[in-house]
Amino acid sequence: MHRSDQGYTVANPSLSANTKNFKIIFKNFKNLYTLMKNLLLLLSLVLAYTSYAEQPIQYTYDEIASGVFWHQLYGEGGWTLYCGLKFNRPNISEDMKTLAIEHVYTTIRMIRALDCKSRRQCYEQNKQFSIMEADLHNLYPVRLDLSNALYDSEFGDIEGDDWRIEGCDFERKNGVVQPRPLARGNIARAIFYMHDRYKLPVKRDTLQILKKWNKEDPPSQQEIVRNDKVEKIQGNRNPFIDDHTLADKLSVP
Repeated sequence: MHRSDQGYTVANPSLSANTKNFKIIFKNFKNLYTLMKNLLLLLSLVLAYTSYAEQPIQYTYDEIASGVFWHQLYGEGGWTLYCGLKFNRPNISEDMKTLAIEHVYTTIRMIRALDCKSRRQCYEQNKQFSIMEADLHNLYPVRLDLSNALYDSEFGDIEGDDWRIEGCDFERKNGVVQPRPLARGNIARAIFYMHDRYKLPVKRDTLQILKKWNKEDPPSQQEIVRNDKVEKIQGNRNPFIDDHTLADKLSVP
């Protein structure tokens, strides 16, 4: 309001317009603030859900061995990793060979990596051990008589035919094992997964060989279907099966 020449007061039109504009701006700001607040809340919920979805469902190894592995993951049968033996029921191949569950990244190497003296000590001192020991992405069916040959061995290339198991393209020499070509990519991607997820060590030379195997034997449809099944059971995927080129980024100190 201001006083005119005639001596009475009138409204200041510019001041009234500014006040009105300020109110509009303030209202728009409040609306924008509310929108941003809701978007941040939505984003946090999405991130929380994604994080939860990536957390594996926790089974013990005994639960895996007694039912989950044979009756859920391989409920419709399948093939052994190293020898390619077909089976339609738990523990027994079609040619009546006894089968077992094998860790690709072996338990003894996990124990050493966690600086334990025994499996029991790892259970007592490191909660991570029971999780990695029961991780289905690292477990495959194998012939029982291969377990001793795989114990504490390194994967690698072997020239010539040094030592073979009858009826199986599997060689061993001086603590190094070389499986059949169709198994090499699966082995590499299981070890990449364990190395990446649990920070388990892999020797530099071994990593280079596994990278080569990964390229020579990319994921098959059978391996992709297995990855889908593990996700349904356990709740997470092996990203090196979804995109095997991710292995190119892996390195060791």
